[in-house]
Amino acid sequence: MAFWFEKNNFRRFRRMDMAVKLFVTPADPIKDKELFALGIDYFPNTVQKKIARNQKQLLSWVNHIQEQKEILEPVFLQVVDAAQLLGEVVKSISKGHNPLLDEQMTQQIMLNLKSVGRIASLEEPAPKTFQYFYEIEKKLTHFFRLLLLSLHKSSSNQYHSFDISQPDFKIDGMTQRFTQPSFQKIPLVQAIYFMSELVSTYCDIFQEMNSDYYLREHPEAWKERDVTISAGGFSTMFPKRFLPGRPLTSYIYFAEQARTIKVKTQFARAESNSTEMLELNAFYFEFPDQQDQKFLELEIERLQIDKTANHCINHQFLLSLEGA
Repeated sequence: MAFWFEKNNFRRFRRMDMAVKLFVTPADPIKDKELFALGIDYFPNTVQKKIARNQKQLLSWVNHIQEQKEILEPVFLQVVDAAQLLGEVVKSISKGHNPLLDEQMTQQIMLNLKSVGRIASLEEPAPKTFQYFYEIEKKLTHFFRLLLLSLHKSSSNQYHSFDISQPDFKIDGMTQRFTQPSFQKIPLVQAIYFMSELVSTYCDIFQEMNSDYYLREHPEAWKERDVTISAGGFSTMFPKRFLPGRPLTSYIYFAEQARTIKVKTQFARAESNSTEMLELNAFYFEFPDQQDQKFLELEIERLQIDKTANHCINHQFLLSLEGA
């Protein structure tokens, strides 16, 4: 059953590609540690590769900077340290450890709460470059503030999350144009671009963790996802990996029927998709009764019939155009 989605003509249930509102969460969170934790891997292969690529590019371009390198390089490195700290905190929280109980990590978090390293030192010698670093700093400190508030309000029974919406950060728009060919060979510009990409990756990881907690309490915010689904299980892309051996619960919302089914779920496996830089997570269902399973089978069958009918109508329409 674990590889139901690979069995070709031997599948037990019909399979369908469709978009549904979906939320998958551990059914048995970690409650015997310092923090309420979900035990999800937010640093799978694709995320690690993305981080490594951006960091390698950043350091390479910094090495090619010629003017004011002695001033700029330490600040770049401090931004990298701050972003990595945010990542280390996510790893700790996901395992149920409270970073604030580690004195050294607490000091590092506090240092990044209002400012990041020596960014302010660039304002006079490099005012244009300073603007980019200043906007990067605003993005990082935003997440460090959320982090600190969450940790102070969390316990082993509850994790304090925030609304998954977030402000538009100016730095994202400022660096977007740096992908244009005219900027491709300017070391400082490329270093700033990959610094922004690296920071964004770590901030996205934090946001993914935060959303996993937030969505447990806010079904109205569940996201629509493209899934391959049958009455036996499903697979879909995530920027994370669920861990084997932990029971899960899947909530699937069908808009046309205004119906949500809640299904006991087991993790089957995950596979890195290097093209989309995401993780294909596959699961199989354990229905406590047959009612939801039968509904899912019928819904998939109905959608397949609709899809076939629409294809036939479109085909007939094209033939009529050819004959006109």
